[in-house]
Amino acid sequence: MNLAKGLVALLVLTLLAGCSTRLGQFTAASSMNVRNLDYSLAEKTTARTTGDSCIHIVFFFIPIGDFNDRIQRAMDNAIQNGRSRGLDGDLLVNTRIDHSAWTTGIYGQNCITVEGDLVTINKK
Repeated sequence: MNLAKGLVALLVLTLLAGCSTRLGQFTAASSMNVRNLDYSLAEKTTARTTGDSCIHIVFFFIPIGDFNDRIQRAMDNAIQNGRSRGLDGDLLVNTRIDHSAWTTGIYGQNCITVEGDLVTINKK
């Protein structure tokens, strides 16, 4: 009987356990269109850039890699990818953030992907 009580207590503690993760730190962010924002696209047809931040999962839940600041890392990756293609810019607009995950039970992957137009803000 004590074993059953111990298992129930362990199950309850497992269900009550949780975690908190900072998803990112941004210089500017908005989910709405910004009014009167004056910016230039380096090349209007090739300004789109993408970056991601992925962690690998082993045995359903053990992450390999840093779980913190994943959106920020994906955004930084997108900006660096655009710059490496010769685009001039330091701000992503018309941005989309996607989350994808898959697992086979033994191994899996959990990714944040950021895609947007890399632009430069025009100075007045």
